[in-house]
Amino acid sequence: MAEVAKEQRSVSSFLKQNVDYELATQKVAFKRFEEPFVIREITNKEIDVLRKKATHRRKNPATGQVEETQDQEKFGELMVTASVVFPPLDNEELQKSYGCLADPVGLLKEMLKVGEMTDLSSEVMKLSGINQDNLDELVDEVKK
Repeated sequence: MAEVAKEQRSVSSFLKQNVDYELATQKVAFKRFEEPFVIREITNKEIDVLRKKATHRRKNPATGQVEETQDQEKFGELMVTASVVFPPLDNEELQKSYGCLADPVGLLKEMLKVGEMTDLSSEVMKLSGINQDNLDELVDEVKK
């Protein structure tokens, strides 16, 4: 470890302008649709925002303490919805077609069968580098 500290090292390869970071995208095809869904990876900043949206605060009447709990199902739904690039879930015509105005999560649930939603969710997790162990760590982190 001391040898590493003695070496002259440069952080230049870690500077933002020197790092190639383009969000990865992927096509996910379902037999029922002529065109594939296009998803993109979710960033760390987005994960934080989605986590907050899925967190509820309530006052425990017994202790008087404010407690936070995260709705895992809502977090997962928000994450999948945020990753969908195509079809655009904010498209009014698409929302009207499925009767889900201003509700991207509801729209996606109406569009996809349960197995398709599971498959799409799995692909979003893989693309974003989240495996089950990472997801469990995220849940544990939120619980703390």
